[in-house]
Amino acid sequence: MPREATALVREGGHLNAEKYFVLSFEGTVTEKRYFDALRSSDMFNDSGLIEMIPLIRRKSDAAGSDPISVKTLLKKAKEEFNFKPTDEFWVIIDRDDWADEHHINLDKLVEDCKSEGNFFVAMSNPCFELWLILHRAELSSFTEEEKEAIRKNDRISNTKHYVDVVLERLIDHPYKKRLKGDDFIPFVYDAIRRAEAGHVEGEDLPKDLGSDVYLLVKKLVNENK
Repeated sequence: MPREATALVREGGHLNAEKYFVLSFEGTVTEKRYFDALRSSDMFNDSGLIEMIPLIRRKSDAAGSDPISVKTLLKKAKEEFNFKPTDEFWVIIDRDDWADEHHINLDKLVEDCKSEGNFFVAMSNPCFELWLILHRAELSSFTEEEKEAIRKNDRISNTKHYVDVVLERLIDHPYKKRLKGDDFIPFVYDAIRRAEAGHVEGEDLPKDLGSDVYLLVKKLVNENK
């Protein structure tokens, strides 16, 4: 029997989806465009069994946009709507924003998510653009000076940080937050391989340059033949 509709399912969603991946991210543009592009690509393992539901929290929202507030929102949604125990709730965050600028206790967030059983954290260090960089380059291809600049990710102008400049060099045209899926999605298996190779055993979150977004994306794509 198809599931009952919930207030969280976007228009056109599969109400009879066997499994939902509920994605929350602080950004209002880049992450959403990336996952929309992935969903519409041939890489996505969409047979009507998976539904992604972006839950974008805005800083102006009185409920709060920090990861712990978002996780609280997801828990409330899990309890109020017709989700199954097998559905997965993902909080997608940047380290440079929440850990370094706002001093959010990310270790506590991870432990809280583990206690839920089907909540997960996918952090990119320093930011989501690091996950995009991995689509186009090995981290070993950068000099130590370049890696340090990526770690710091200083603001270059009113609209760009250092990682944006790196991405522009890799895709050979201007990079904007409204990314083009063709610049990255065809290289998603390379990004998974590179991120997985850089994962440090025993670390819940990347302490150095890296991204755990691959843990989610591996579940969303077809097996790489």
